[in-house]
Amino acid sequence: MAYELLRRIIAGALPMTFTHEEDIEHLRILRDAGYVKADIPLDDGAAAVANAVTSLGRTAMRYFGGE
Repeated sequence: MAYELLRRIIAGALPMTFTHEEDIEHLRILRDAGYVKADIPLDDGAAAVANAVTSLGRTAMRYFGGE
């Protein structure tokens, strides 16, 4: 679930790199929702990087009980 990934990103150190396709897809969902700033490559198999959590992302995590 994308919110679990958001929880991991908030709890961890940034920038955070992801290589698993499922994590990258969840990161894309979070980026498209405006919850994180991330660099996601177009080619399959390349790593994606979460650079920051937006204020909207932190608000969403508080709303869903994660922070």
